[in-house]
Amino acid sequence: MHLISRRKFVALTATSVASAPLASMARTIKGSVTAQEIFDRIRKNVGVEWKPDTVDTFKAGDAATAVTGIVTTALASLNVLNAAVKAGANMIVTCEPTFFSKADSPTPPVRRIPGMPQNEASSAPPPADPVFTAKAEFLKKHNLVVLRLSDHWRLRKPDPFAQGLATDLGWSKFITSGDPAHLTIPETSLDALASHVKRSLKSRGGMRIVGNQSLRIRKVAFLPGSTPIQAAIQTLPEVDTIIAGEVREWETVEYVRDTVALGGKKSLILVGRVVSEDPGMQACAQWLKTIVPEVSSTWISAGDPYWRPTL
Repeated sequence: MHLISRRKFVALTATSVASAPLASMARTIKGSVTAQEIFDRIRKNVGVEWKPDTVDTFKAGDAATAVTGIVTTALASLNVLNAAVKAGANMIVTCEPTFFSKADSPTPPVRRIPGMPQNEASSAPPPADPVFTAKAEFLKKHNLVVLRLSDHWRLRKPDPFAQGLATDLGWSKFITSGDPAHLTIPETSLDALASHVKRSLKSRGGMRIVGNQSLRIRKVAFLPGSTPIQAAIQTLPEVDTIIAGEVREWETVEYVRDTVALGGKKSLILVGRVVSEDPGMQACAQWLKTIVPEVSSTWISAGDPYWRPTL
């Protein structure tokens, strides 16, 4: 792999900012509020009991930083971070890890060598990586604070990720049971539904569909984020299709494919984990406006990372 210098890597990212529209330029409205104070308000107002063991912690920056603006996103990619800087925001609230793993450490995870005792592997320093390093330096250079908000945002009722998807798909009016994850929509074909989802979520290439294109669809369920097969097994009998983020291919995908092979009139639409969570983080920006009026809260889409070749 050709490795570029850290300086060149950061410079390149400045020219590749995603063109997500900003609701408004981040600005201080009155007084000042720190990242820690915002975090405290989130914990107080999120509406669920805060768990002692959680990924929802600061991942970069100084919690004592005075916040000039908040950006919410499904994933704090360099494009998103660049856009936040251009908007004058210095606090990013992200659903997914910033540093490519659950540990969210600004250094690569230790590569375990076969045969090496676990205690020796864990004490060995990981080799430097230009991407981890460049991202950490970008955050430090621009004095950005990154807070992950995933565990507790998912626990809110009604589900903000399902609500966000319903809104982006134009289906809010079909939420009649109080559960935005289960909807009955006007009947359409699976092919037409998939096209509508693609347009509405601005999917570039990450979508994959299991099921007959002509299958008639009325009942829809959302499984945003990453879900195990148990969720599909429980949900599929009640609906015609599941619109999900990310699943294990050898589990849920094959379960649905075998369901179809057995004559079941069912289907599965995968849009990608980040794409499925972005609308929910847009809802998060709107919510933050109500508990942190001192600074603006803006959503920036992480976007679909995939594209498809032209046939």
